[in-house]
Amino acid sequence: MNEDRFWSLVSLRLSGEALPEEVAELEMLLQQHPELGLRAGMLDTVWQAKHKALPDSIEASFNKHMQRLSNHFAEPVLQYENDIAGDETETGAPVRSLFRKRILWVSGIAASLFIGWLLFTDKPEQSKPEKPPQLAQNTISTKRGSKSKVQLPDGTQVWLNADSRITYNENFQGTLREVQLTGEAFFDVVRDETRPFVIHTKSIDVKVLGTAFNVRSYEDEKNTETSLIHGSVEITLKNNPDKKIVLKPNEKLIVKNNDMKLVTEKPESRKTELKLPLLTLGKVNYQKKDSSVIETLWVKNKLAFDGEALEDVALKIERWFDVKVIIADERLKRVPFSAVFDDEDLQQVMEAVKAGVGEKARFNINKKEVTIGR
Repeated sequence: MNEDRFWSLVSLRLSGEALPEEVAELEMLLQQHPELGLRAGMLDTVWQAKHKALPDSIEASFNKHMQRLSNHFAEPVLQYENDIAGDETETGAPVRSLFRKRILWVSGIAASLFIGWLLFTDKPEQSKPEKPPQLAQNTISTKRGSKSKVQLPDGTQVWLNADSRITYNENFQGTLREVQLTGEAFFDVVRDETRPFVIHTKSIDVKVLGTAFNVRSYEDEKNTETSLIHGSVEITLKNNPDKKIVLKPNEKLIVKNNDMKLVTEKPESRKTELKLPLLTLGKVNYQKKDSSVIETLWVKNKLAFDGEALEDVALKIERWFDVKVIIADERLKRVPFSAVFDDEDLQQVMEAVKAGVGEKARFNINKKEVTIGR
């Protein structure tokens, strides 16, 4: 469809100059292109509001403009207009033709301006409020077999264990200092009562003002652990936001990732066969020789196991040494194991695991794959 023709027909109809066949042509175009009907209707509204000024002001402006142009030509442009003026009383046709041309000229300009206005204002994004700019995201991660220490923009110190990742907004802009954590990290948070520090994990949110604590939340592990060293933390369960648990110094919370139910840990719960409740609130564990917190020994480059099932021990060994551990005998997976290793290599660790599991246990190291069986 020729849009110039369409708007010319609209202009002729508005001015009352459209011939019957032109009116019929316009109606046919509106039927074929109904999307143009709204724009034509809006133009009609604008035209009706302004039409009173057209006969006098536009006619006078047009004549003055044409008169100025005629001064630049050898043959006056208005000569034709003067010639037809004498015939006006006889037929009126020449005047009608000239007026029709002028109306087309004026209406064409109005239609062009109106279409431009529609194209500018009809964009969907112009009518929507602008979204705030996305803040830059910083991500720090460690590979298997490596650890790292970083300082966040507020001065908070973070130690990242192997195969871990934290993500946070650049410069901690906003009312909260928020960090996304996958894996294990020890935080020594700078105190700021006006902007709480929040760690988001898959199962829990940990909110603090300023304190030191350890969070362990690997995606392939069954539990999420939070161990508080000093200060206080408020823990919110993701699938039960109304449930908030406040830890005191030296307390430890173990959340089973599938479900959450608060159970107070009893001393007799640590026996040869582990039975972890859905959510356990207990105490952090200390080494007898130097009172070090076992849950944070990894920060000192020590690999520690505290009554953990062998299948969980295997996951720690995988990350620590960047190997794959396969437990070939299902009966061994739930056997508990405790030990602390300080700079021992993989062979030495596996020898200790073999001794702790039992004399019948065997292991084999083949490059980066370790197999445990009987």
